[in-house]
Amino acid sequence: MTEVIPAGWRGAVVGDLVEQCGERAGRRSKPVVLSSTKYRGLVPSDEYFQGRAIYSSDLSNYKLVKRHWFAYATNHLAEGSIGIQDRYEVGCVSPIYTVFRCKEGVDPNFLYRVLKSPALLAQYELREQASVNRRGAIRFSDFARIRVRLPEAIIEQQRITEILNAVDDRIRMTQLVIEKYEIIAKAISVVIPDTSWQWSPLGEVAAVAAGLTLGAEPSGPGSVALPYLRVANVQDGHIDTSEMKTVRVLRTDVARYSARPGDLLLTEGGDFDKLGRGAVWDGRIEPCLHQNHVFRIRCRPDLIIPGYLALYTASPLGRRYFISVAKQTTNLASINSRQLKAMPVPIPPLHDQERLLSVVSDARSALAAEQAELDKLRLAKKGLMDDLLGGKVRVGKM
Repeated sequence: MTEVIPAGWRGAVVGDLVEQCGERAGRRSKPVVLSSTKYRGLVPSDEYFQGRAIYSSDLSNYKLVKRHWFAYATNHLAEGSIGIQDRYEVGCVSPIYTVFRCKEGVDPNFLYRVLKSPALLAQYELREQASVNRRGAIRFSDFARIRVRLPEAIIEQQRITEILNAVDDRIRMTQLVIEKYEIIAKAISVVIPDTSWQWSPLGEVAAVAAGLTLGAEPSGPGSVALPYLRVANVQDGHIDTSEMKTVRVLRTDVARYSARPGDLLLTEGGDFDKLGRGAVWDGRIEPCLHQNHVFRIRCRPDLIIPGYLALYTASPLGRRYFISVAKQTTNLASINSRQLKAMPVPIPPLHDQERLLSVVSDARSALAAEQAELDKLRLAKKGLMDDLLGGKVRVGKM
């Protein structure tokens, strides 16, 4: 099938656009040692390896990477470990890296976008799979045969890069806002008891019940198959019902093992991260049972709000209690209903509970809105890359 090239664009192989570089650092120079990463391009090796200088003290055979030159890790190109050197006048990389630079008429930043695009990553993957002994090493001669397309005018290459850079800036700013809201939401979600608050065992302010034990299931007209919540469904702060299983129970047991809207569901344990993990059930499935490894806590409405109790059980104080009383084995921990009923809980006035929940809700809503914006930006970027790097949408000098 003949490749359709937009007017003003040309098809080429990578080798037409770049030339390989093999200049060595030598014994007298001490350039910054760089490593290529999947997401951040070329970064100082000390930064990449978290402060550990694992490279040789003799850099004489290391390859120089000057500003706007490229380098990729031969065995990790399919992962996207390719970068453009834009931090220093001169850096260097390990001798196992491949280094190259653009020829005249090619904007390095535009080419970098192309080389990191999903279409090119797929090409690297194909070449990695076809490599000798399937070890994944992609030689420059193979890399140079990959076909790409680009605008003839360098001004259009630069304009495409500017547009994609602007989207990346928006994405980075949104990520920073999300990080801020995450810190705020986490901080205000921590229940710090006031000295005037009363404390009560959980069993005195809420009814604690274990769920249905799985095993031999009844049959006949006196039974019914219903969905039930497992430990996998009860996540930290939310209930995931994307994958539900069913169990057959006696009709007379449905009410006993059903979760009602407003019930706080907590996991019995397993891995340490599952110990006392929970969320408030919203009744999206009716009826819905819960397994015996998931506790159901039904709050007394005149004393405690389920959302407040969920905040407290997830707070450092709540987690500390679960860990202190849990039965622990290697990497596993569990609590029983007796221990859960005995859990000391601070009980502020209902209006204080509502006020705390309102503040937390506002922060979480803001966080969700920013996350939705980030998802939209990432989707827009994907579409823009496809349109702009493929020549479907043309741009010129503004």
